[in-house]
Amino acid sequence: MFPFHTSTAAGRAVVVHDRYPTLDAVVEAAQRLAAARPRECRLRVVGSSRGGRPLHLLSVGHGSDQVLVVAGAHANEPVGGATVVELAHRVLAEPDRLAGIAWNFLLCADPDGAFLAQGEGRHPSELLGHLLDFFRPVPEEQPEWAPSTGVLLPESRVLLGLIEELRPFLQVSLHGSEVGGTFLQATRELPGLAEPFARSAAGLGIPVDAGPYDTLYWPSVGSGVYLMPPVAEVELSAPASWAVGTTTWHAPHRFGGATVIVEVPLWVTERVADTTPLACPAPGLTAAADRLRQRGRLLGELLAAAAPHLGDGDDPLLRSARGHQSVCAPLADEWDPRVRQPQAQPMPPMTAARQAGLELWAHRLPLRAAAMLRRLLAPAQSGTGALHSHLERLIEQWCAEYQACFSPVWLPVARQVEQQISAVRAAVEIARPR
Repeated sequence: MFPFHTSTAAGRAVVVHDRYPTLDAVVEAAQRLAAARPRECRLRVVGSSRGGRPLHLLSVGHGSDQVLVVAGAHANEPVGGATVVELAHRVLAEPDRLAGIAWNFLLCADPDGAFLAQGEGRHPSELLGHLLDFFRPVPEEQPEWAPSTGVLLPESRVLLGLIEELRPFLQVSLHGSEVGGTFLQATRELPGLAEPFARSAAGLGIPVDAGPYDTLYWPSVGSGVYLMPPVAEVELSAPASWAVGTTTWHAPHRFGGATVIVEVPLWVTERVADTTPLACPAPGLTAAADRLRQRGRLLGELLAAAAPHLGDGDDPLLRSARGHQSVCAPLADEWDPRVRQPQAQPMPPMTAARQAGLELWAHRLPLRAAAMLRRLLAPAQSGTGALHSHLERLIEQWCAEYQACFSPVWLPVARQVEQQISAVRAAVEIARPR
């Protein structure tokens, strides 16, 4: 059984240790499951990453209705690996879940990123510890997102090829926010999905995010459920809406399917659930914009100081640190009421939750960039000691301010997994062809 789980009398696997499995542990758990239940389970390698690491697909059941569940699309969001193994065990333990449905689990869409991000044991005892191990590739190196930038990675080809082969009625992508609440993004409306989603979140003590920046300009079709605009509309919209139309998420539409993205937080903050309208949001928005600009400028100076020690710059950590730094000023301009944006989509009415969502990014982006730059300078290098020490102090200071602003509370891994499983099950039941 899964090394971070234990078996119950019903044959289910239940998280018992509050840590994330490594990618190797996820693959080993799938191998054991396929060996123990060969009639119901198949494990195969469906391609390789840019770094030559295998991409594994675990399929459970033999039905004509196909579901594709994708884990590990973002390297800094580790919960999906635990969720796919747990869900595979539960599907096998409940024969009704296999009736007419084949469940397909892509164990990790970005194994190269997972390798760079997984740190020591994947057990962040505190937010600072999580950030010190941080890695998330630039958008053009993220398998789901890369096609929208005009790049087709080997991992993107694998994912698109699976969608072409399986023609799933539903694709579910498992994601996680650093600090925040839980929410869903859907490429089609699935009526009735919001109710079981919110009910599960309430039972697990997870706030439903009422203002994520990711969905700031999208319609909400229920508590915590946000609808992606149609492809053509997205590609013509403001930059803040992002060109999601050419990502892998809309690919199932060719076959009448849909995609749901399930977000759960590593740490919860109640601020993201506060729907109180703000009569005067300008002071908070300008303060967040000023913080982001100032930290972005400082990061630019630190990156320039580090440049002579970083070789030719062909390193994913460096590319990502630079990428995070480069978007600080444009994002600050987007939500700063003092900056005129004549062609931008108007900001929606500001609530406490939406302002909290913007403030999260004002803290998050600079911290991530600083943490990745610190990792680059961590090896003993002549002339980098002072810069490395400065970055460590800066990260500690910024992290303390982040925590003071949001009072984040660690969400145990078992509850993160449970919320994702609940969302997947509800979406499958609603989306399945009748």
